[in-house]
Amino acid sequence: EIRAAKNLHGFVGRADTLVASGKEYRSIIEWLLLRTVVFDNIDNASDAAKKLHYKVKIVTLDGQIINTGGAFTGGSAKRDSGILSRLTTINDLKAKATALETKIAARKNEIAKTENELSSLRDTAKDAEQEKELLLSLSRSQFAALDNANAKYNANLNIIEKLRFDYNNLIGLQSKAEEEIISLTADHAANLERIEALKAFRRKRADEMGVLDEKSDELGSKANEVYIKATEAKKDIESIDEMIATINVRISDLESEKNAQNARINELTSKREDIDSKKSKESLEYENLEKELQNLQQKRAEVDSGTDEFERELSEIRVKVREKSASRVVAYEAVVKNENRHEQLLERQDKLGSQLWDDYEITYEDAVALKYPAVTEDNRDEVAAQQSSCRAKLRALGNYNPEAINEYAEVKSRYDALNTQFVDLTNSYDELTNIIARLEVEMRSSFIDAFEAINKNFGITFKELFGGGNAELSLTDPEDVLTSGIEIKAAPPGKIIKNLALLSGGEQSFVAIALLFAILKVNPTPFCILDEIEAALDEVNVFRFGEYIKKFDDGTQFILITHRRGTMEIGDRLYGVTMPQRGISQAIELNVNEIEGKQKELLDGVL
Repeated sequence: EIRAAKNLHGFVGRADTLVASGKEYRSIIEWLLLRTVVFDNIDNASDAAKKLHYKVKIVTLDGQIINTGGAFTGGSAKRDSGILSRLTTINDLKAKATALETKIAARKNEIAKTENELSSLRDTAKDAEQEKELLLSLSRSQFAALDNANAKYNANLNIIEKLRFDYNNLIGLQSKAEEEIISLTADHAANLERIEALKAFRRKRADEMGVLDEKSDELGSKANEVYIKATEAKKDIESIDEMIATINVRISDLESEKNAQNARINELTSKREDIDSKKSKESLEYENLEKELQNLQQKRAEVDSGTDEFERELSEIRVKVREKSASRVVAYEAVVKNENRHEQLLERQDKLGSQLWDDYEITYEDAVALKYPAVTEDNRDEVAAQQSSCRAKLRALGNYNPEAINEYAEVKSRYDALNTQFVDLTNSYDELTNIIARLEVEMRSSFIDAFEAINKNFGITFKELFGGGNAELSLTDPEDVLTSGIEIKAAPPGKIIKNLALLSGGEQSFVAIALLFAILKVNPTPFCILDEIEAALDEVNVFRFGEYIKKFDDGTQFILITHRRGTMEIGDRLYGVTMPQRGISQAIELNVNEIEGKQKELLDGVL
């Protein structure tokens, strides 16, 4: 129930967990308050009490109490301290003061120890702070080194990217260079043709210069022009010579490569000649081998012609061997088949012998000794029909059991005993069923009569105690009164109440008192013990309770446990317990009637 209460609405906590105490008193607190839970208000507490079936004591934050069993109490009882208890209180306070002084001294010692520990911890904290600064400086240097390494790494990555870019450019330049080599080769060929043309042009010009020398006088006027043209031609010739020199260098390189290729060709040519010579030698050997092969084939033909007759004889022998092998296989298969048949017949004979013993408990020799007529082809059907008829008769008779008579007698006695017990149980069951049905009818009738009487008295008692209002009891299931629940409806004068939880603690207690007196009217008892039943009532309602209880003085004796002054005033005899000294209890008895009689005598004497 405590675990279930934690999941209900308005739950504050378990009472023993909400109380502060020393460790030495913890077990007492748990023993007193372990099954007491605290809720925030009476509504949630009432709902929780119903869900927990009134098995746990519930206390609200405003002082309302729902006891186990469903009794509601509320308010607080003022308990004044008397003269007899002051000495005990003073002694208790002195003891508490001494204990508190001891605790204060212990706490001071603990505070001094704590301050010492705190100073040592501060020193430790300073050392730790210095170590922290040192670690921070080391970490800063490490981070700086890490940043430098990252920067170098990024720089290396950039260099690698540039190198890759340059490598790609070099590859492109290489392809361009190869293209330029090809174009230069073409230019070289064209320049060679141009050189030849220039050489022819130069020879032609030389011839023309000889003619011009003869005509120099005539062409003097044109010498400057020719000189200029000659200088230009010289420049062209120089540039052409430089180009020729470069081309000659390239030609020399190409010629060296050509010579290397020619050497390679000569080497391969020499190898080819060696291979041709070897091939010629091998061809001669091949021709000799062909001749030998032809001779061998001729000899084989001669041998083959001589062995044809031998082959024919050998084939005839093989045919005869094959026929003998086939006949041998047939004979072996017949032998194997006969052996298998023989084994099957032996197994059949053993099985028939076993069946003969199982069916008739005789052996084959015993059956032969009986000298029954042999079974032939003519009488086989008749014997089979007779055998079937005999088997049917034996099956109808069943197995022979020599102990059948004794077993029948034993089973018959057990059956008779069990049948007798069964008849007794059946009769007892019928009688108990009838008794239960009759008791249920009587209980239902008695319950309805008592319920109606209590309901009637409850309304009257409620009006007398509250000075008005109305109250009634009702069944939740009128069709099945023995398992039905009971609802209590009560409305004090001037109020419309749909739920008892809406009533105050004192009103709820007064409703319970009214129901108690209604029950006592229907079924009065010789005596009744009430334990602080009016604790939640105010002074006016305590007076009403006291006046109403006097009506039952004639038939019932009440023993009231109370702290209320109004209830004590109606008592004929009072009993109290006090503790004038610590650890010593003393009972006090007071006979109210005797005191009143003495007071009356004193008054009469005075008058």
